[in-house]
Amino acid sequence: MGMQSARMAYIGKRVYVSIERHRLPSGVIADREIVRFPQSVAVVPLLNDEEIVLIRQYRPAVRGWIYEVPAGIIEGGEDPAETAERELVEETGYEAGIMMKVLELYLAPGYSTELIHIFLAYNLKYVGEKPELHEVIEVKQLKLSKVVDMIYSGELNDAKTVASILFLVYNKSELLKNLSLISNAN
Repeated sequence: MGMQSARMAYIGKRVYVSIERHRLPSGVIADREIVRFPQSVAVVPLLNDEEIVLIRQYRPAVRGWIYEVPAGIIEGGEDPAETAERELVEETGYEAGIMMKVLELYLAPGYSTELIHIFLAYNLKYVGEKPELHEVIEVKQLKLSKVVDMIYSGELNDAKTVASILFLVYNKSELLKNLSLISNAN
C-alpha cells in the first residue's frame, strides 16, 4: 500500500501537480493527479452573538463574486493562528481580541493536499483593512441568520465558508461559552 512512483507535471508559484502511482488498500494500482498546495486558514469574525463579517471577493477561477470568510495561505514558518490574525486584518480591517481554532478540514482530498485551519475571531476592533494588490474585496457585516439563508438559497456557496458557518450555528452555544471563558480569563 502507498505511493509507487511520482513525476512532476506542473510547478507553479504556490502549487504543483504530480502524477502519482499508488497501490490502494484493495491492491489495485491507480494513477492519480495530485495538487500539492500549502496549508491555509479561514476565520469566522464574530461582531457579536448574532452578526458576523464576511467578504465578497471577485474570484477569477469562478469568473465572479462570491461571499467568503476571510482566508489565506500559511506563509513560510508562520503558525496558523498568526496567519489567521494577518488575513483577518488584511481582508476585513478587524483585529481579534480572541482567536480560537475550531476545525481542520481537507478542502478537496480527492485531488488536493490542502488542509485548512478554521478559527473564530471575537472581541473585534476595527484597525483598517490592508488588502493585497491582487485582491478585490468588499467587507460585509451580516446577521448570522441572513448568512444561513444565503447558504440554503445557494447565494453563498464557498465550501470553507459553508462548513465554518454551519459548524458555528450547530455548536454556537458551546463555542460562545468557550469564547466567554477565554475573554474572562484575559
